Amino acid sequence: MFQELVENSGDIIIVTDREFRVRYISSSVIKVFGIEPVSVVGRNIFDFVRRDKVEPWMDCLAEASYPFMDEIAVHVQESEKVYFDVHVSNMLNHYKVQGLVLKLHDITKKKEKEKELVRSNQHLDQVIYKTTHDLKAPVMSALGLVKIAEDAPAEEKDQYISMIKKSLLKLDSYIEEMNNFFRNEKLALQRERIDLHQLLQEEQENLKNLSHGNKIQVFLQLDNRAEWYSDLVRVKTIITNIFSNAIKYQDLQKSNPFVKIVSKVTDECCNIWIEDNGIGIEPEFQEKIFDLFFRATDQSQGTGLGLFIVKDTVERLKGSIEVKSAMGKGTTFFIRIPNQLHQPIEVE
Repeated sequence: MFQELVENSGDIIIVTDREFRVRYISSSVIKVFGIEPVSVVGRNIFDFVRRDKVEPWMDCLAEASYPFMDEIAVHVQESEKVYFDVHVSNMLNHYKVQGLVLKLHDITKKKEKEKELVRSNQHLDQVIYKTTHDLKAPVMSALGLVKIAEDAPAEEKDQYISMIKKSLLKLDSYIEEMNNFFRNEKLALQRERIDLHQLLQEEQENLKNLSHGNKIQVFLQLDNRAEWYSDLVRVKTIITNIFSNAIKYQDLQKSNPFVKIVSKVTDECCNIWIEDNGIGIEPEFQEKIFDLFFRATDQSQGTGLGLFIVKDTVERLKGSIEVKSAMGKGTTFFIRIPNQLHQPIEVE
């Protein structure tokens, strides 16, 4: 019965001899590493321990017969690590065992949560610093213009009011991006039916208010072979950011500035292509445009949050996003988001 318990445990149990050669390893090693226990038997346990840990482990074993704990990381594949809490029982002097007994408990999910928490805290620190800095500029600008307008002749007041409005709209846009950032971090994922055609039409109408927005032709080519279920708020965040960028960074010197949106919805996923013939992105910047606060052009008047939020949102929906661009010719974003039509969404 004890053997059955050990063999069916999620932990890996290892027993060595006095020379630290493996005498027994539980079959759970197959599930974790995809190797047969027999292939490990006879090998020295320190072959699997990182070099910088060997000496501290040997010191612990030499000092006393008490158990000790450590944490190790093992590469399962080239880019994947599995983390373990290792409990080592020193039974070298035990009259029967005369070796070590190790229990490896998988803590990979715990480590990933810790890394995610550290990443979120780092992002939050950056956002707080950037927010306090960037909020000041439009506020101070508006206050300065108000003071000038108070003393300006009546015929000039409308001009100053227009400038004040521009500063406040910039402030409003910044606050909305901050709201999107925190909403994406905190809100649980939802499962809703998405009418992509209606969503795009609404966004197209809203974006006409952008500078030169009504001078740009928008082509929609939607192929909906199935209903699409995903998180409406997050999908809207993705579409709005990329669609608005396609309009903001147009090349108005061209005779036919356009944005073309193509979509294909199947039972498995929704694929969306958003193409423009705008100014394009420099090749060296194309890998960085999704970084926090990165701006690829001096034309940018945004916060540098938009595309970071887009990528983070796509990943939360377990999708993918790619970009192809050529300077002076335009940019195409390809977004793939799984369709939750036949299965419930995973809520973290």
